[in-house]
Amino acid sequence: MRKILVIAADGEQRESQLAILTREGYETIVAEIISTALDIIRRQHPDLILCGVELTGGDNFELLHALQNKPDLLAIPIILLTHNYEPLRWRQGVNLGADDCLVVPFTERNLLEAIAIRFKKQDALTHRYNILMRHTAERLNRLSHYDSLTDLPNYQLLRQRLQQATERASGGKQRVALMTLSLDRLRQINNTLGYAAGDTVLRAAARRLTGILPRSTAVARLTGNQFAIVVPAPHDHETIIAIAEEIFESLGHSFSLPGQEVFMTASIGIVMFPDDSEEISVLLRQADAALDWAKVQKSHSYRFYRPDMPVVSGDELQLETWLRYALEREEFEVWYQPKYSLSQERIVGAEALIRWQHPETGYISPARFVPLAEATGLIVPIGEWVLKTVCDQAASWLRHGQPVVAIAVNLSSVQLNQSRLAQTLQDILTLTQLPPHHLELEVTETALMQDIESAIALLEQLKALNVKIAIDDFGTGYASLGYLRQLPIDILKIDTSFVRNIHQDVKNQSIVKNVIALAHDLGLKIIAEGIETQAEMEVLKDYGCDLIQGYWVGPPMVAEKLAERL
Repeated sequence: MRKILVIAADGEQRESQLAILTREGYETIVAEIISTALDIIRRQHPDLILCGVELTGGDNFELLHALQNKPDLLAIPIILLTHNYEPLRWRQGVNLGADDCLVVPFTERNLLEAIAIRFKKQDALTHRYNILMRHTAERLNRLSHYDSLTDLPNYQLLRQRLQQATERASGGKQRVALMTLSLDRLRQINNTLGYAAGDTVLRAAARRLTGILPRSTAVARLTGNQFAIVVPAPHDHETIIAIAEEIFESLGHSFSLPGQEVFMTASIGIVMFPDDSEEISVLLRQADAALDWAKVQKSHSYRFYRPDMPVVSGDELQLETWLRYALEREEFEVWYQPKYSLSQERIVGAEALIRWQHPETGYISPARFVPLAEATGLIVPIGEWVLKTVCDQAASWLRHGQPVVAIAVNLSSVQLNQSRLAQTLQDILTLTQLPPHHLELEVTETALMQDIESAIALLEQLKALNVKIAIDDFGTGYASLGYLRQLPIDILKIDTSFVRNIHQDVKNQSIVKNVIALAHDLGLKIIAEGIETQAEMEVLKDYGCDLIQGYWVGPPMVAEKLAERL
């Protein structure tokens, strides 16, 4: 039943209006003054208001002004009733939100038609609003579950489809195959022909996949050039292999672009439920691991997941989260492994090594978090913190008379790619007032060989600051001896693999003896790392090795312990 609020003074005219409305089946509410009416509107929210105040009255537009400040009440239709119609005042009323105006006396038909017209218009607006909201909801739902480029399900919907498939398979004791597919050369197309061309290929690839796969499969686009396919209840591995080969055959045909014909190859990783796992998140990570393995094989390769394939675990994701907060929460420490001069027979320096003491789990090995820091780029701010901490500490030792020759800091390949590395180091040296020759920078041979020309240019910038440069793990990165002659370096560090049990290994003896001779001919010092026994030390001393480090000299230790050793 529609509810109508009548605002009018008590009298015969109001009673007549109420009688008409009641006969027509409307529920009526009565208010004599505006303040009472506003309270009723807030509490009961009528469907329509008949306002019997005079257009020329002292409080004529108080109601309309009040409702202007109530957005939730503005949609209520208002019909003004007046004895004295003035066009100018009526226009002002419309501007304030009035919908119609009836001049007294008016007939019952006039009143009911005016009300019916308002309700009809309101119903139409409500209907249009509902349609709009439904369409909006449908569009939002589609945007949240479908990829806008290919119109395929996205990652969120894929998880739902995979969950549904695995639940059905569990009930029927069946398998489900999850295939992740990567278009191998999409980046080249984006770089040479533009992203519009790449999008065209992605859309065409999506159409080919949906066109050849059985209707029971679910195809989704995950990110970039990667798709996923859920195959419910495959008969055996041969069924999946046949699907993979059909995909390769379809995607192997040329893709037509404006003025250009291109060809694509694909890689596919495959994981089976419940054989490999029963957890959706684990299955997705295993499929990615199998895909990474398939990519190594190049062009149209598929690989089933095997337990020996490295999988990103939930623990690693948690570790990354912790790592992002570790620096600001001051959870890192720098430890120092002493270096021993074989000619002076004393400790003359140390290598700085980062350590992470997590407040909940305790010590976390650098072997776990350093590769993750490099992969996420966090190694850059962490590396700057290590440099600043080491320079501060070394400067403090010098001020207190400690006979430190140099402290070495490792630089990762990620740090070597930072254009501001030399300037950052200069700023740290200036801030800490550390004489540059007391700092060594260790760079692995492998990192240098990734881009040797750029590496040489960077090392020359660093060398210009008067710091010492060392090549770490020498002998493991296949560096050319010709490049060794060009590198602006001071020190070679022989890798542990060449000195371990050197007193028993004739071949390593020959290698190390010649490397030491070569380094000395080039004016370089030699450090052997990983020395654990007296016998190893004595062989290296006989060969003229300059410095050694390892557990025979001392393990990594906190700064206070190293100060005692010094």
